[in-house]
Amino acid sequence: MPPQAGYRAPSVGRALKILELVAQSRGGIGISELARHLGISKGTVFGLCKQLEAGGALNRDPETKRYGLGPLVATLARRGFAQASLRDAAGPEMTRLCGRLDESVFLGVMGRREVMVVEARQPPEQIRISAGPGTRLPLLAGAVGKVFLAGQPPAVVDKILAQGLPRHTPNSVTDLDEYREQLDQVREQGYAVEHDEYLVGIWGVAVPVGSAGGLASALYVVGFTSSLKPGHLDEVVRETMASARAIRSDLQ
Repeated sequence: MPPQAGYRAPSVGRALKILELVAQSRGGIGISELARHLGISKGTVFGLCKQLEAGGALNRDPETKRYGLGPLVATLARRGFAQASLRDAAGPEMTRLCGRLDESVFLGVMGRREVMVVEARQPPEQIRISAGPGTRLPLLAGAVGKVFLAGQPPAVVDKILAQGLPRHTPNSVTDLDEYREQLDQVREQGYAVEHDEYLVGIWGVAVPVGSAGGLASALYVVGFTSSLKPGHLDEVVRETMASARAIRSDLQ
């Protein structure tokens, strides 16, 4: 079979075109008009619109039967602006922190069951841990996950932990009672530390930054356990907490 030039998903393209047409309309747009613009059947358009409506991307007026943009679009736009503001506020402090500590520094935001890196700084010309923007980590992975869960309501924590704790390494905390005790400690001290819990040979320090546009965020500094010098971890905690305070102040 000859190789395909590229994967195509017509339904995705049509859905995006529907959103574009709805956004350009005044007072909404109906199924017949959408079908005419797209050159496809009204039944196909109706099915796509129903899926977009179910996902919150479209709203259908019960009287006019015309579609307008749904709350999901505004939520995504708001979060996009929030991420941009967060990166702008955090960037200078991350650069300073990276230079001061000579370690990799990441800014992450909390998703449903993951952490997404939105900004990163790595020391130049050195072998360091690298993960660019867009990298996703499991929420229950080391220090950064503990920082995020420590800031969540008990019901949210219970729901996440109900699925159990994964064993990423021999040092991963898999006992629920012990994990909850560590969350209590994180709330009290304002930061989390890990040693070989998510990746063998890696330590990490995470500090909450706060919420921007509904996005919980945290600074995360990581390094190699083999090169960890006495007193360095205390310095990392101190400097990272200072940077987090500066970022929070800039976001206000």
